[in-house]
Amino acid sequence: MRRNIILLLLVLLATVNVTAQRHRGNFQKGDYGYLFCHMNDRGRAWTAYALSRDGFHYHDLLNGDSIFSDCEVAEIEGATRDAYICRTHDGSGYLMVTTDMNVAAFKQLGKVAEWDNYGINLLHSDDLIHWSSKTFDYRKGVAIFSNPDAESVYKNWAAINRVWAPQIMWDEDYVWPDGKKGGYFIYYSMWNRDEEKYDRMYYSYADETFTQLTQPRLLFDWGYATIDADINWLDTDQQWHMMIKKEGGQPGLFTATSKELAGPWGEPVSDDYVNFEGKKKCEGVSAFQLAGHDDWVIGYIEYSSRPRNYRLCLADKYMRNFRSPRNIEGVDRPQHGSFLRLTKEEYDRLQAWSDGYELATMLPNRKNPVIGGLYADPEVIYSERDRKYYMYPTTDGCENWDNHDFRCYSSSDLKEWKQEGVILDLATDCKWAKRKAWAPCAIERKMGKGKKARYKYFYYFVGDGQIGVAVSDNPNGPFRDALGRPLIAKDHPALKNGGAPIDPDVFQDPQTGKCYLYWGNGTLVCSELNDDMVSIKQDNIIFTRKEKARYNYNEGPYVFFRNGKYYFTWSENDTRSKNYRVRYLISDSPTAFVRNGQPAQVEKGIVLQRDDAKQIYGTGHHAIINKAGTDEWYIVYHRFQRPRAAKLDWSAGYNREVCIDPLSFDGEGRILPVKPSL
Repeated sequence: MRRNIILLLLVLLATVNVTAQRHRGNFQKGDYGYLFCHMNDRGRAWTAYALSRDGFHYHDLLNGDSIFSDCEVAEIEGATRDAYICRTHDGSGYLMVTTDMNVAAFKQLGKVAEWDNYGINLLHSDDLIHWSSKTFDYRKGVAIFSNPDAESVYKNWAAINRVWAPQIMWDEDYVWPDGKKGGYFIYYSMWNRDEEKYDRMYYSYADETFTQLTQPRLLFDWGYATIDADINWLDTDQQWHMMIKKEGGQPGLFTATSKELAGPWGEPVSDDYVNFEGKKKCEGVSAFQLAGHDDWVIGYIEYSSRPRNYRLCLADKYMRNFRSPRNIEGVDRPQHGSFLRLTKEEYDRLQAWSDGYELATMLPNRKNPVIGGLYADPEVIYSERDRKYYMYPTTDGCENWDNHDFRCYSSSDLKEWKQEGVILDLATDCKWAKRKAWAPCAIERKMGKGKKARYKYFYYFVGDGQIGVAVSDNPNGPFRDALGRPLIAKDHPALKNGGAPIDPDVFQDPQTGKCYLYWGNGTLVCSELNDDMVSIKQDNIIFTRKEKARYNYNEGPYVFFRNGKYYFTWSENDTRSKNYRVRYLISDSPTAFVRNGQPAQVEKGIVLQRDDAKQIYGTGHHAIINKAGTDEWYIVYHRFQRPRAAKLDWSAGYNREVCIDPLSFDGEGRILPVKPSL
C-alpha cells in the first residue's frame, strides 16, 4: 500500500512539474527557414513577404509586392500596415492582424491628421497564401464587439483617432462566458483625443474562429504614450516579456515583465534596453528565436534615417543584454513586421508561389550574362600579341567560395566568348594552397630586348586567403605557380593594422612603365612590382582598415588610366549583399589619393548598382577594359545569377554570373552611372 502511495505521489509531482514547465504562448514549429511578414515602406504601404534560411539574410517574395488585395482586406482605408503573423494555437493554420491605415491618402479620406486611423483587420489562412479577413471599425462603437453590454473604456467611440499595431498571443487560460477555455489575446495601442491624453496599450480577446472580438480593456498606463508592444513567453524565467516603444521619460525600446498576460505589468527595465542608435528614433519591435537557439533576435525599425533601417540585434535567453545590431539583408524597403519559423514544406510552397508570379512578370535575360555558368570577379585583358581579349573569372557555385580551379575565356569582340578551359588548378598545381581560388588578375608583358624579347603572361590569384603569382607563355595558359609560396601572405607587413590579402589588380602606368599590384579587403595597398613581375619592390599603403568607411571601400580594387588621370574603382558592401556596388575616385597619382595637391575625395556618383525594376542585384567586383584603338570603354562585372540566386539569401554571393556593359564619361571626365542590362 505504501509503495502504491509513493508511486502516485511521484506521478503527481511529475505532472505538476510538466504543467509548470509547459511552453505557453503561440505555437512554434519549423527549423528550415523564416518568414518575414512586413509592411513595405512605399507610398501607402502594403503587406509583403520575405524568406530566409538563417533568419538574417532574406529575399523578397513576389518581387516585394503585396501578398493580397489590400482593398479587400482593409475595408476602412484600403491599406494594411504593421503586419503580425503567427500560427493558430493547434498548428493547423495561420493568423494575421494588421493596422487598417492609408497614410498617403489621409487628405482624400478626410482625416484630421496624417497618422489617424480607426480600426484593425483580423485574417486567417490555411496555407499562408490565401487569406480571409474581417475588419473592425472602432468608430462604430460597442456594437462591433462580441460583448456589447460590458463596461466600455470610451464614452464616444466615434471620436477615436488611433488603433495601432495589433499583435496576437494565444492565452490557454482565458475563460469565455460560456465556460470554454482559450482565446487569442489581441493587444494594441489606442488613442481617443477627446477622452485621453496619449496612446495607451489595450487588449481584446478573439475567439477560435478569429471573427469575434471582445471590447478593449486597458492593459496598462505608465503616464506617457506607449505603442508597438511585442509580447513573448520565456521559459527561462517563466514570465511574459514585453518589448515596447515608450515615448515618455527616456524614450526608446524597453522591456517589461509580467506573470500574467493581462498584467499587472512592471515598469520598463531602465538600465538594459536597445540603445545602439543614439538619438535616432526606433519603433516596431518584433522578437523571435532561431530554431535550436536560446538567444533572441530583436527586430525593429530605425526611422530617423533616410532611407529607414530595419535592424536586427541579439538578446540573451532572458531577453536582456542587447548586442550586435545589424541591418536586415535582402528586403526591399522593410518596415514594421514580424517573423515566423517555417518547415521545409512551407518554405518550398511559398517559394514556388513566388516563382510562378515572378515568371509571369519578369523580363528575360537578353545580352547578359556573356558567358554561361556561374562565375564572378572577372578580369579582362587585351593581348597585343593575339589581338584578342581574354577573360579570367573566379569559378563560382560553391558555398563559402570553396572552389579550386581557374578558367579562361577568349573573344575578338567582347561579345562572343570561347572557353579555353582550366588554366590553373590549386588542387594539383599549387603547393601552398588547395582551395578558395578567388579573384584573379592578369597582365601581358614583353620581357627581354630585341629579337629575344618574348611575351609573358603573369597571373595573380588568391588561394586560401593569400595572393600568389603564376606565369605562362600564352594568355590561355596553362599557368604554373612562379614562386612555390604566396607573393603576399597573411602576415605581410602592410597588414599590421588589419585587412586581408585578397583581390589583386595589376596595372602598368603608361606614363612611367612601372607596374603596380593593388590589393586588399578593408585595407587598400599599392605594391610596386620589380621588373621580374614576381616580387615586390615596395608597398604604398593607400589607407588602412580603420579608414575604409571614409571611402565606402570593401574590396575589389581596379585602376585604369584615361586622359592623364588615374581612376581608382572598387566594390562597396559585401558581395553576398544585394547592395554590392561600385564606387570610384579620380587621382593625379597611381600610388595615392591626391588631386591638385589636395587629398582626393570619393566621387558622389555610383558607377554601378542594383536595379530592382530589372531584378538585377549584387553588381560589383569588376574590371574595366578599353576597346583597342578607340575611346570606347566597358565594365565587366558580376551580379547574382538571375533570377535564381536572388532567392538564395546570403548564398546568392556564391552563385553569380558575368556581365558586360558600356562605360561612359561626361565632359569633365567623371564616370556616368552604368545602367546594368538584361
